[in-house]
Order: sequence, then C-alpha cells, then structure tokens
Amino acid sequence: MFRSLLISLSLVACASSTILAPLQKPDGSWHLKCGATLDNCVKQAEDLCKGRGYVVLSGMSKRSEYGAELGVSRYEVREAELDIACADRRGNLPTVQYPAPLPAPSVVPPAPPAPAPVAPSVAPAPAPVVAPAPVVAPAPASVH
Repeated sequence: MFRSLLISLSLVACASSTILAPLQKPDGSWHLKCGATLDNCVKQAEDLCKGRGYVVLSGMSKRSEYGAELGVSRYEVREAELDIACADRRGNLPTVQYPAPLPAPSVVPPAPPAPAPVAPSVAPAPAPVVAPAPVVAPAPASVH
C-alpha cells in the first residue's frame, strides 16, 4: 500500500513539474509554461524581467485527472501558463492595447415549427330528405 502511494506521488510530481524555457513572441511579450503552479510562473517572470515589473496579458491554471475513478492508479496533472510583457529599463510598464472585442453574433431565433397539417374538415352529410307521401284527394261523389 505504502509503495503504491509513493509511486503515485512520484508520478504526480513528474507529470506536473514540467517547466519549459520562456518563448518570446513577435510583439516582444513572453509566453511562460510553468509546470504545476502559477507561483512558478511568477518566479520565472520576475527573473526574466529582472525585477523591473511586468504586465500579465493572459494566463491559465488547469488541473486534469487520469486513471480509473476508483483505482489506485489515478493521478493528477496540473499545468500553468502566463503571457507577460516586461517593463522597460526605466521600469515603465508597457501599455497594453487589447483588440476590440468581436461583435456578438446576432442570434436569429429559429422559425417556429410549421403547424401540423390539419385534415380537411368534412361537413356532416345532410340528413336524408323523405318525400312526403302523395295526398290522394277523395274522388268527387257522383250524383245520379
């Protein structure tokens, strides 16, 4: 039991401690992949900007779990990343201009469903008309 716990902890440590070299982007800002915590990113940003300060442009911290839900082999991987821009040599922080947000797509409500076809209404058939019985007039009495 203790051995499997120790192996699991070492897997977590290995899987979550990947710190890559900073990548400078074309605009002069930096992308930092910092391993398991944003604290690592902050330390890396401080070193990279030589203590002059920086602006955080974007960042994320993600946690993923792998393995069987009830199994002993379940382990967690954490990732943290920051995009930063360092202050200049005088310590002036860069002015960050974000692109204008894209307009929200106009949502056209879906057309209501077409009404179900209605069976043609049939008027009830008229009641049969019974012709009245012929009335026979009595024959005139003959006078003799």
